[in-house]
Amino acid sequence: MKRTKITNKIDYVEPDSMTNFTSCAGIIVQSKKKVMIDVNMGAKETYGLMEEEKPEIAIITHYHLDHSLWARHLNSFSDAVLFIPEHEAQYLTSLDFFMEHTAGPFSIAEKWKDFTISLGYTELKNYECYNEQTTFKDMAPEIVLIETPGHSPSHPSFYFPDEKILFSGDMGLDQFGPWYGWTDCNIKQIAESILRLDGLAVNLILTSHGGVRKKEIQKEWVKCIHHLWQREENIILKLEAGMTKKDIIRQGVFFSDKEKVKEPMQSFLKAWDTTMYNHHENLIKEGGLMKFFPEIKAMLKLS
Repeated sequence: MKRTKITNKIDYVEPDSMTNFTSCAGIIVQSKKKVMIDVNMGAKETYGLMEEEKPEIAIITHYHLDHSLWARHLNSFSDAVLFIPEHEAQYLTSLDFFMEHTAGPFSIAEKWKDFTISLGYTELKNYECYNEQTTFKDMAPEIVLIETPGHSPSHPSFYFPDEKILFSGDMGLDQFGPWYGWTDCNIKQIAESILRLDGLAVNLILTSHGGVRKKEIQKEWVKCIHHLWQREENIILKLEAGMTKKDIIRQGVFFSDKEKVKEPMQSFLKAWDTTMYNHHENLIKEGGLMKFFPEIKAMLKLS
């Protein structure tokens, strides 16, 4: 685990490995109360971190396993209040709901359920819900919640206006760009969220999977938009060239070389690529990204 002091109140913590989508980077905020957000360092290190830090408040940004599994360690060492997103609470409190609304439509459901249980998915019992109207002023007045859905139904980002620091979560500020592999993801919402964050005054971005971003912030958002647009363009060009949906997915929308990956991950990657193709196909039928976001044409000139 790597821990970086960002300010006298904010620490950024990163796991040693993010393989198999089982961990992510997060932040620890020492304010009126000690707040942890998405500190999933992997089973062993998370356990030790909880024992050492004993947080008073814990926040899960969204239900995806790499962001939510750490919560099961929380009350082993602490009486922390756990906040979960109101609009995703059922994913976190019911395994049946989680399965039905993730792998349910696919043939991978049984493999996905076994994988989910093996990682330690636990139906949460003690928690409070937060939503876009929630403030944390009694715990950490520095934190401002910003709605940035699309990657998940109610994915948030957290902004520290005094320092102009943003914890962007899974907005796609890494080499792979935005991910939208479940049916409850939404490309248009992702684009809207990126444009919303691009309008903020930000000097430093802390990401869940891409480390720290502190130079040419606007170009980081442009890269995200470019990933979305380039995938759409690639699909259109391949369809015009006569390729089938099956062949395009096999080549890869997000994940290439899927055949080289061992099971059950190979099946998951195929399902996620299929879903991402479907999202693009639906948007293309509506007119594509440029129809809904004409302003991105000017942004893309910066890429």
